[in-house]
Amino acid sequence: MTILNNRLVTTDKELNIISADDGYREYVCEDGASTIFANIHPDDQHLLYEMVEGLETESALTLCFRICDKSKSYNWFRAECIRTTDGNISIMFHDIETVENENKAIETDYLTGLLNKKAITDYAKKAIARKDNVVNLCIIDIDNFKNINDTYGHSYGDKILKEVSAIIQEVLGKDGKAGRIGGDELMMIIENVEEKTELRVYLKGIRERAEASHIDQNGFPLVTVSIGVGTFPLYVDNYDDLFNLADRMLYRAKNRGKNRYVIYNPDIHGKLVNGELDENVVALNEATAQDKTTLVLQSIDGLFGNMNESIPKLLAMIAATFGIDEAYIFYKDINKSFHGVKRVAETGRNAERNVQKLADTVSSLSYIAEPGFENRFNSNGVYVLDSPKAMLENTVEPKKFFAEHDIRHAFLYKMQDIPYDGFIALYNTRELSRKFPQSDITDLTYLSKMIEIALKSR
Repeated sequence: MTILNNRLVTTDKELNIISADDGYREYVCEDGASTIFANIHPDDQHLLYEMVEGLETESALTLCFRICDKSKSYNWFRAECIRTTDGNISIMFHDIETVENENKAIETDYLTGLLNKKAITDYAKKAIARKDNVVNLCIIDIDNFKNINDTYGHSYGDKILKEVSAIIQEVLGKDGKAGRIGGDELMMIIENVEEKTELRVYLKGIRERAEASHIDQNGFPLVTVSIGVGTFPLYVDNYDDLFNLADRMLYRAKNRGKNRYVIYNPDIHGKLVNGELDENVVALNEATAQDKTTLVLQSIDGLFGNMNESIPKLLAMIAATFGIDEAYIFYKDINKSFHGVKRVAETGRNAERNVQKLADTVSSLSYIAEPGFENRFNSNGVYVLDSPKAMLENTVEPKKFFAEHDIRHAFLYKMQDIPYDGFIALYNTRELSRKFPQSDITDLTYLSKMIEIALKSR
């Protein structure tokens, strides 16, 4: 069937047809009609009268109306109407579906099928312009993407990028928009979701599906993603600050081990000052010391909820409850901690309530690789150092590390059921810190085992 697109009709001021393209005659139901009204839906004809009046003062107008085709069906068209120098009217017809497809092609990233950078950015800015709208801006990055390209080739990298983009589209459905903003970096907009629990459903779905999409011969995920999230207008009031906030949260996700999402929370990540994150305020949270037995018994319920949230929360609770100055989890990389918290001295009412402020921090456990050091761990995977200076006398790197960091007591746990480097390190550095009693060693061993199981089940 003939498509009525880019077809020209010229009429006089009464909309009598002076000339018409063959394509117009082949498309409309009344092909021999002398007036354009013969093929216009009756309910839309007033639009053309208004257009004629409008062209008395305007040189060009655009309107949409329905035209009857050869099958007697009405279809919508966009018409660009121009007043010619001789006083007549030139009408160019554009098929709306064709126009929409052309616009969609212009807005689409050729590789991923997502919106391109301009289109997703424009969408985000328009969403923010509706001041009563809640906008969650999420920046998604494929972890170690350069290594994927270097190891498996750029064609494989493109395949991964397309697959991750498809996962995002499937998880989002009609609840949001996603676009590619550069390289392997993607942006996602989710509107009118205020509750973090509801937001995590989308983020967790994307993270877990990406993680399960490609598994290597050892059973480890080849593809993972990190996601940073900021929310408007809860914390910022413009697009640039919102994007920068999400970008900082992506950096946090990358810095804390990748394969995770981080949603901005001022109590965890620091306050915003004039839209900028105050990186000097890095309190992870305030953890209140509680009964040790209660913490041990509740660890299972806590750990096997939302992994990304519960593991760092439990680590903070361990530090507060057992009076630990520094606590770290190492997972796959002994050179950089997967999670880490450091005690910040508290005074006043917090100290009276036994509330501890814990700062987000990182450390290394590279000294563990010194030959023979792992032989010091017992059958439960535990090594307790109550007198580091004496116990590490015959070592090089461990002795140096403990001395440089002034560590007076340490509890080290080696994960035994994970087939790669996994450790927990708990340090006390205070002058008045005490040795770990046997009851604490038993509890910490149990809690470390629970963390190990949780990591293994990710």
